[in-house]
Amino acid sequence: MKFFILITLAIYIITMNGCDTKTVEGSYIVLKEDKPFKLDSKYVIATFGKKNISFNSGASGTYEVTNNKVIVQGQVSQVFTIKGEDLVNDKWYLKKSTDKEINLLQKRAKEEQKANKPIIGDETPIGY
Repeated sequence: MKFFILITLAIYIITMNGCDTKTVEGSYIVLKEDKPFKLDSKYVIATFGKKNISFNSGASGTYEVTNNKVIVQGQVSQVFTIKGEDLVNDKWYLKKSTDKEINLLQKRAKEEQKANKPIIGDETPIGY
């Protein structure tokens, strides 16, 4: 009986510890000054996997979640605060986005490129 109680308690503790871990996996539209950030005629999208982050601009790295912070290391080194589903710091705002939102934004980029519209945002890569 004691063994059963100990196993049950151990499973409960492991399960509860897992609930405290925040996940940031998914895709984010990168914003700067409240506008989608554009680089090389593409709006920049950040994709967080289990431990890795990649940008459609080619930059990549790793990250870890500690408390309410996301620490990114690699070609892009930044610290973000988790705000709801989004990630923010003093320079960047990463908006958690659906595939539909991202596809619409990339479609807009192609249309702007065809129309030779000026690029929204500056051309400074993240982390510089």
